[in-house]
Amino acid sequence: MGRVKADGFDVAVLPNGLRIIGQRADARSIAVGLALDVGARDEAADEGGAAHLLEHLAFKGDGDRGADDVNRAFDELGARVNAFTSHDRTMYYGAALPDEGERLTALLLSLARPALRPVDVEVERRVVLEEIGMVEDRPEDRAWERGAQLYFGEHPLGRPVLGTRSSVGALTPERLRAFHGRWYGSERALLVVTGAYDWDAFVARAQAATEDWTPGGSARAQPLWTPRRGSQEVRAGGFERSHLTWFAPAPSAQDPARIAAALLARVVGDGDNGRLFWALVEPGWVDDAALWFDPADGVGSFQAAATTDDAQHDRVVETVEDVLTCFEREGPTAPEWARAQRALATEVTLGAESPMGRLADLADAWLDREEAETAAATVARILATPLAAGLALLEAAPFSSGLRFSLRPSSGS
Repeated sequence: MGRVKADGFDVAVLPNGLRIIGQRADARSIAVGLALDVGARDEAADEGGAAHLLEHLAFKGDGDRGADDVNRAFDELGARVNAFTSHDRTMYYGAALPDEGERLTALLLSLARPALRPVDVEVERRVVLEEIGMVEDRPEDRAWERGAQLYFGEHPLGRPVLGTRSSVGALTPERLRAFHGRWYGSERALLVVTGAYDWDAFVARAQAATEDWTPGGSARAQPLWTPRRGSQEVRAGGFERSHLTWFAPAPSAQDPARIAAALLARVVGDGDNGRLFWALVEPGWVDDAALWFDPADGVGSFQAAATTDDAQHDRVVETVEDVLTCFEREGPTAPEWARAQRALATEVTLGAESPMGRLADLADAWLDREEAETAAATVARILATPLAAGLALLEAAPFSSGLRFSLRPSSGS
């Protein structure tokens, strides 16, 4: 069994390649997460939605359990359990009392090997198609998806996580098994534990539960890509407001400049106190406006969204462009930077106060960078990031190199 040094953390690598990381805390709960380094970006164009559908099917049971058995087992633990799929990864996670840690871990690990019974595939396919229908009914979601497709072009980050109606409709049990076999090897998995746990016992249980897991897993492609620039507007029926999205280049999850990028995004795009808020929301020109930083694996982006009355569309576009141009030229003020630092540091601190709140951050840091640091260390790094680091990113004029997409009502003038 391999061991990796990470100060303040327990880290091990099982013989089958499964990585395990733990962070102890003076807590009255245990939280466990199984993060799989596979997401929507790893799907071929004709298997869109496979990772997300597999997340649904995980709760339908493995070869030994059905869906009712899985749900009953989690209920008997009194556990809080959830899951998500993104472009970069899939994660199953939960929290329970410490004496239920063994059963919680076994159940979460079992989710990674679903039975994929044809009847279950049909049931969950209908559920996912309903989710796609909900997106189609929400113009703000449609605007974001179309903006992402335009901006990322052929890069897989431009594909919808849910897939499309046609791609999901074509996902047979056989195709799902093939996708699972290519991507869900134990070397692409990370088991995370936080809170109150016995490390040696935890590792031993994980090894016993995954002895039959197949090592390996396909390597993620990192295609060469150039950000798309420009603007596009589309009019459609069924809604009354205009929905605008913006995309611009930013550091990736591996780039040391990612903290500076997160602080820049907070200064200009904080939904309660950013420059866009004061320029657009406070005067009443938009329903909402925000800009955020998305540090994906290998490719990062700034993303923004706003919703407004169609009569105000052009005024909103002009205002956003003015705000971003001024921001690129002058940068944040020192007080703005300090406020952003404190706000981000508070967010990290609050998230780390419960074992379950630490799981996703630990998983992201280890899968993206093989890095583990305490929340206190992350806070220290945030507070030590100088304004000059933000100004250096703005020298490349990222917002001038981006793309805007507007979905406008057909009834507009």
